[in-house]
Amino acid sequence: MIRMETLERNTERLEDGLRSVLRASDDAPLIALLDGYHPADIAEVMERLDDDDSIRLFRVLDSDRAAEVLDELDSDTARYLLDNEVPERISVLLGLLPADDVAELVSEVTTPEKQESLLTSLARQDPEDAQDVRDLLAFKQGTAGRLMTDQFVSLSPDQSAESAFATLRSFADEAETFNALYVLEGKRLVGVLSLRDLLRAKPNQLLSELMVRDVVSIPADLDQEEVARLVTKYDFTALPVILPNGMMAGIVTIDDVVDILHEEQTEDLLKQSAISAEPGMRNLSYFSVPIWRVVRSRVGWLMLLFVGGTLTSEILHTADEHSVSPLAAFIPLLTGTGGNTGAQSVSTIIRAISVGEVRGRDLSRVLLRELIGGLLLGALLGAIALVWARLRGNPLDLSLVVSLTVVAVCTWANLMGSLIPMAAQKLKIDPALVSAPLISTLVDATGLLIYLNIARHLLH
Repeated sequence: MIRMETLERNTERLEDGLRSVLRASDDAPLIALLDGYHPADIAEVMERLDDDDSIRLFRVLDSDRAAEVLDELDSDTARYLLDNEVPERISVLLGLLPADDVAELVSEVTTPEKQESLLTSLARQDPEDAQDVRDLLAFKQGTAGRLMTDQFVSLSPDQSAESAFATLRSFADEAETFNALYVLEGKRLVGVLSLRDLLRAKPNQLLSELMVRDVVSIPADLDQEEVARLVTKYDFTALPVILPNGMMAGIVTIDDVVDILHEEQTEDLLKQSAISAEPGMRNLSYFSVPIWRVVRSRVGWLMLLFVGGTLTSEILHTADEHSVSPLAAFIPLLTGTGGNTGAQSVSTIIRAISVGEVRGRDLSRVLLRELIGGLLLGALLGAIALVWARLRGNPLDLSLVVSLTVVAVCTWANLMGSLIPMAAQKLKIDPALVSAPLISTLVDATGLLIYLNIARHLLH
C-alpha cells in the first residue's frame, strides 16, 4: 500500500531532481529520472517549472506517456505546449487520447483558429478520431454531451451470455469501462446489465432475460452539475447519454464526474469569497494563474464591498463633528477592506493546499506572490479611496492617510491570508478550521494599528 505522504514526497523528490538535471545539456539523466513516475506527478511538477524547462521535459517523454501527461496538465501549461511543440507530434499525441479528452483539451486551451488547425492535422492521421472530436465539440460546453465518450460496451438483446463474453473481448482495448454493459436495438438503448450479472448467467441465457429494462439515462444537453449530482446521489459509475432522437450517443463515466465536482467546488469556493470564477481560471494551478488575472478576478468584488463600506463612513461623517473624530469615520471602511481582502487570500490558499498545488516548501514563493498581488489590489483601491475622501471634503493629508492605509492593509491582509493557512498546515491543524476566524481578528486589530501609525506620521 502506498500512503498519501509517500506520493507527496515522490512529487517533491521528482521536482528537486528535475531542477538539478535540467541544468545539464545532456538529456540522458533527465530521461532516467522520469522513468517510473506517474504521468500525474510529472504533470504536477511541469506546472511549477519555467516554460522552457517544461517543454524540454515534455519532449523527452515517449508518445504514450506524453499524451497522458498532456491530458493531466492545467490549461495554461497545456496551451503553451500546444502552441510551441511540433504540430506533427501534437497530432500524434491527440490521436492517442480518447475523443472526450481531446475535445476538452482543445476547447479549453486554444482559439477557434488553433482548434481547427489541430483537428485538421488530426484528421490527416485519423479521420474517424477527428470526426468524433468534432461531434463532441458540437455540444455546448458544460453539458453531458461534451463530457461523454462513445467508447462503451454495446450488446444485443438476442445474444446469449456466452456470445456476450466474445463481444466483451472485442471491446478490450476500446471500452472506457466494463462495469455497465448496455443492450441496444440498433442504436436505441433497451437495457443494461452489470458484468457480475453476466458472470452469474448460464451460457445459453439470453441478455433480454438478464438485462434491467428501466435504465436511468440523461439527455445530451443536461448541465454537468446535474450530471454530477445524479451520479453521486445514486452511486452510478457511468450514465448513458441519449440524443433528442432517442439514440444512445455515449456514456459519462465517474472519472469525468470527479473532475466536474472539483471544478464546481472550486467555482463555489471562489464565489463565496467574492472572487470572480472565470472559466479559464478554474483549471489552473495556484502558481500558473498570472497575477494580473488574480487581481482582475478579485478587484471587482473588493470595489463593490469597498463602496458598501463607505456607507458606514457616510453615517459617521454626518454625525456631530465634536462626537466623532475625522479619523474614526474611516475605521469601518479600512477594517472591512482588510477583512475582505484577507478572506479572498485565505480561500485561494486553502483551495491550493487541499488539491496539492501549494506545499510547505513553497512558503517564500507564496508570500512573494501574495505581496505583489496585495500591492496591486491596494494601489487600485487606494486610488479610489483618495478620490472619494477628497470628494467628501476631507483635507489632502487625511485623504492620503486613508489611501496609504488601504494599500498597507490590503498588502498585509494578503500576506496574513496566505501565511495563516500554511502555518496551520505545518502544525497539523485543518487550515479551513482556523484561518477565517484568525484572519478576521488579526486584520481588524493590526489594520487599526497600521492606520493610526500612518496618521501619526503624516498628520500634524
